[in-house]
Amino acid sequence: MERFRHTNPITLMKPLCEISCPALILVACSFVANAAVAPNGEVYVDEPFVENFDGSILDTQVWQVATWVEHGGQTGVDRCFVEDGMLHMHFVNSSANGFLSSAIQTRGEFFYGTWEFRAKPSPVSGVLNSFYTIDWNNTADSSSGSDGTKEEIDIEFLTKSFTGDSGQVHLALHASGKPSWDTRPDLDLGFNPSSGFHTYGFRITPSFIEWTVDGTPLHRYVYEGNPISITSPYQLKLNVWSAESWIGGPPAYDVVADYQIDWIRFTPYRPNQAPVIDPVGDQSVSVGSRIQIEVSGVDPEQGDLTYSASGE
Repeated sequence: MERFRHTNPITLMKPLCEISCPALILVACSFVANAAVAPNGEVYVDEPFVENFDGSILDTQVWQVATWVEHGGQTGVDRCFVEDGMLHMHFVNSSANGFLSSAIQTRGEFFYGTWEFRAKPSPVSGVLNSFYTIDWNNTADSSSGSDGTKEEIDIEFLTKSFTGDSGQVHLALHASGKPSWDTRPDLDLGFNPSSGFHTYGFRITPSFIEWTVDGTPLHRYVYEGNPISITSPYQLKLNVWSAESWIGGPPAYDVVADYQIDWIRFTPYRPNQAPVIDPVGDQSVSVGSRIQIEVSGVDPEQGDLTYSASGE
């Protein structure tokens, strides 16, 4: 994925990919309402986060909209906007101005927890629509703006795979100085992601990462025995861009590829939480007769539940 520069709150910031772009002031303090400190000293958000995109504009204290060049495309605020309760992110292969892309990222950093988002990628072939984490900068060390682990968790939709009622998703992990991991071949979803909204996400824990689609596990990556693990806080980022070789672009000139995001949700990781059992309700049975009751529940840590009953 792309490489950008992120710095501490209330400091100057420039994207690495285009040094000439104007510096921006980060105002993340109001966003980190309930903060925690990671083992490496970085401060991160440690409370649930929900973005419904219900307003008319983006909250710029929460989100930074890219205005720099990345992946050979010029990003801009006019292609990343809220409308009709959705975040819209556009890519255009402009016949006059070349690649016009879009990107957005959180100003605050997060750590272990579950990310979910309800989205509909663009149906325009030859475009990549992403949702991913990136640790670009170690915010506890002001000596550099790009000294993070580069640990990255990806969900990427390559729209060239969307045909009829089918489509694929590309999952990947990256980290500085370590071999990357990704899905090759990419994973079939059993539906065309551009035909409607679905909920995608990944759960980040101290021992594994698990990707899900509509609440169903899609793939689990266990740190033990593999080169990459998540050890540092990170930003969340989404972007839309194109390239020839891997993505299969560019799309036709002047066609607008519209990536739509309905909502984004983050739930912090809380280990050793008790299972939640669905209410059974009042039951009655005649004396001497048997009663069969179906019991269901969920483990917040997605473990298997075993049920038992006792008593007279």
